[in-house]
Amino acid sequence: MPSPVCTINEENEQKSVWVDRDTRQWTRINPWLGSPVNTVYLRLSAFICGYNLCSFTHQPYSQAPPGYRLNHASQTTDDQSVTDRTERIVILSDTHLGKPKGGAVSAVALRPLWAGADRLVINGDIAEVHDASLRVAAAREVLLVEQMCEEDGVELTLISGNHDPLITDRRSLELCGGEVYLTHGDALHPAISPWTGHRDRLRFLNQRTHNALSPDERDTDAGHLAAAQYASHFTWDEMTRHHDEPSQSLPRKLIGMAVKLGRVFWYWHTLPRAACKFAKHYAPDSRFFVFGHIHRAGIWRFGRRVIINTGAYGFPFRPHAVVIQDGTLSVCPIVFQKDETRYALGPKPVARFELQHASALAA
Repeated sequence: MPSPVCTINEENEQKSVWVDRDTRQWTRINPWLGSPVNTVYLRLSAFICGYNLCSFTHQPYSQAPPGYRLNHASQTTDDQSVTDRTERIVILSDTHLGKPKGGAVSAVALRPLWAGADRLVINGDIAEVHDASLRVAAAREVLLVEQMCEEDGVELTLISGNHDPLITDRRSLELCGGEVYLTHGDALHPAISPWTGHRDRLRFLNQRTHNALSPDERDTDAGHLAAAQYASHFTWDEMTRHHDEPSQSLPRKLIGMAVKLGRVFWYWHTLPRAACKFAKHYAPDSRFFVFGHIHRAGIWRFGRRVIINTGAYGFPFRPHAVVIQDGTLSVCPIVFQKDETRYALGPKPVARFELQHASALAA
């Protein structure tokens, strides 16, 4: 067993924290159960208590950190198992829980979306755990999602995005024998979020971390995804420590907003094609590439490949879900029912595709 690196004081109770530096998996040891508690809970607990997890294993050194190697199992797949065609998988993304404006109302409001499902996949940016001012509320919402899924008998799979880069080391997921490939989308551009003011810093950190990988790992999806993960975390960490920004005049702010909006529209146009290029290189067997990140819901076809974006619960307020069941993949709009303060799947999918595999290989 690895050595403890710190002790977290949680509700006046000492809990040991362990880290395996080979797999980069963090574990909280429960002395009563004698077994590890899941990684997500530990990470969120550490966030709430103010621990900077990257200070132990996630530093983007100019050369690879000591003992560092990619954990491909946590990046893409677990032991593959065949699931029945009737299994219902619901895929969401960019809920941004904990964000007062621009995110899903609450975890409770999302619960109807996975009603009757066997598995829920949240493809990045589940909550605003990157923001120190929102971190506690965001973490509580994530724990509530976990609790509700457990109560509902729904398997929960989280994929990290650029707003929750350390919530899990899982960065991508293959379903249906590799026919469906999921990733958040933050690795599609070297600057991760090229419409933002800190795009140059993101690009620099992303490239530096990517260069620190071994030659065998650089040209893999896991390598690109891991580099983007670290770059996102360190940029948020820097912004938290150096949050003072020079004041700007109103005209300058308006010009900046207009320029940013123009960039957003441009990357709405170009990133779906970048997603197709990424899939062609790193997931050549996939027919469907599902991502979020750009907050623009849509379906694009490039030859045999279908690119799907599930939108977001903030601007432009068009969230969608991907539902896999009975050998079909459906893209369903999500509607917000104000009277009941909850989200629900729309009555009719905007698109439906037949899957070629008779059974789903779930990662």
